[in-house]
Parts: sequence; C-alpha cells; structure tokens
Amino acid sequence: MITRIIVAAIMVAALFLFGLFLPNWALAAAVSALSAIGCYELLKAVEKAKNPVIYIFACLTAAAIPFSAWLGYEELEIRICLIVLMSVLFLLSILNYQTEKEVPLSTVTAGLFGGIIIPVCFGAIVNLHNMQNGGLLVIMTFCITAVSDSGGYFAGILFGRHKGIVKASPNKTLEGFIGSFVCGILGTLLFGVIIDMLPDINVNYGVLALLGTVGNALTQLGDLAFSVVKRQNDIKDYGNIFPGHGGVLDRFDSVIFAAPAVMLIVRYLPVFI
Repeated sequence: MITRIIVAAIMVAALFLFGLFLPNWALAAAVSALSAIGCYELLKAVEKAKNPVIYIFACLTAAAIPFSAWLGYEELEIRICLIVLMSVLFLLSILNYQTEKEVPLSTVTAGLFGGIIIPVCFGAIVNLHNMQNGGLLVIMTFCITAVSDSGGYFAGILFGRHKGIVKASPNKTLEGFIGSFVCGILGTLLFGVIIDMLPDINVNYGVLALLGTVGNALTQLGDLAFSVVKRQNDIKDYGNIFPGHGGVLDRFDSVIFAAPAVMLIVRYLPVFI
C-alpha cells in the first residue's frame, strides 16, 4: 500500500508538471510513450504467435497517432496508420495461414485495437491540452477518473456487502459502484469550485456535472472492459511499469474510455470560460 501511495503521488506530480508547466510537445511525447506501451501490453496479453513484426508495426502506429495530434495532422495520420497496420496484420495472417506462426483473428483484432483505437483515445488528452485552458482540462479528466476509481474502492471496502454484480470483476460490490458514481460527480464539482477561485476563469457547473456523470460511467466501463481481457487471458496485471498499480492498461484503462468523451463534450460545451 505504501508503494502504491508513493507511486500515485509521483504520478499526480507528473500530471501537474506535464499539464501546466511543460510545453505541448512534452505532453504529446509522454502520451505517445504510454500509448505504445499500452499497445505492447495488450498484444502481450492476447497475441499467441509472438510475432515481432506485429509488435513493431502496432507499437509504432500507437506512438505516432497521439504525437500527430500535437502536430495537427491527426486525421491524416490515423488513416495512414490504419491502412498500413491493417495491411500488415492481414498479410501476415495470409502468409502464415496453417503454419506454426499462424496469426489468429484475435491477434489481428488486438493489433488494430492496440495500434489504432487505444492511441486515438490517448490522443484525446493531447487534443484537450491544445484547447483553451488545456492544462486544466487535462487535469480535470484525470481527476474524474481518479476520484471515481478511489471512491469506488473505498466505498467497497467500507460498505461493500453485495458482491458478484458483474462477473468480469466479482470482487466489485454494488456499494462500490454507487460510491464511484457519487464520488465521481462530487469530486468533479469540487474541482470546479477550486478552479472557480482562479482569476479570469468562470466555471459552467452544468457542463461540469455532465462531464462528471458521463466520465464516471465511462470510467467504470473502461475498468471492467480491460478486466474482461485480463480474465479471458488469465493474467493478473498487464505489466509492472507502475509498482503497486500494474501496467499502463491497469492504471489508465479508465482514461482511455473517458478522455475522448470529455474532449467531445468540451469542444461543443465549454466548461472553463
């Protein structure tokens, strides 16, 4: 637990550093690295043939897409990466059909998900940072997911009685789900109250409540989604890059689902005016 708390404190400090003080390219580089590692973790969990070509191409596209969001060429980059990665994956599947290096559909799917979808979702963080008050938007996004996760965890420990609500995560309780939802919304609104104290910034609390609600729902969905993948492939954690927390997909599974929704909402409904 001590290790987990120390690592969490370091990650919070890094979030403020990259969100508020370092230039956009630094955040884009960090997000690209997380995306590539997350892609590798997913392939390692699912891919059975251990084909290095798949890892190389998928991880390269996973790193390229978030960084292209900073450069302003994200849409073009996504299309190029999709065409290249899809062609490579299916070409390998065709060439290795009925051999010991056969590439199953599950590997193709994991390659496309890890190499395209995960980086597109991570790229939403870079896009948020490019907006007005982008640093605050990035911190808010992580705040939504972190408070939701923590609220669910402690509500489950203190009040959890009804387990097995979802088989994908049998230790989660009904009380934990409710605690996550309540804490997620209240924590988001509290974040708004703090930001409202800053000069020259007004907070739209209606939009903030919407972000807390949608972000919380997707936070819990992301957590459960990647838990299913772990259980289907009989692994405990995706990695150990963050001691006490696991891998990138263990720590940022919620952000992968929530960040694109936050970006979409604030693009049309500004929250910090």
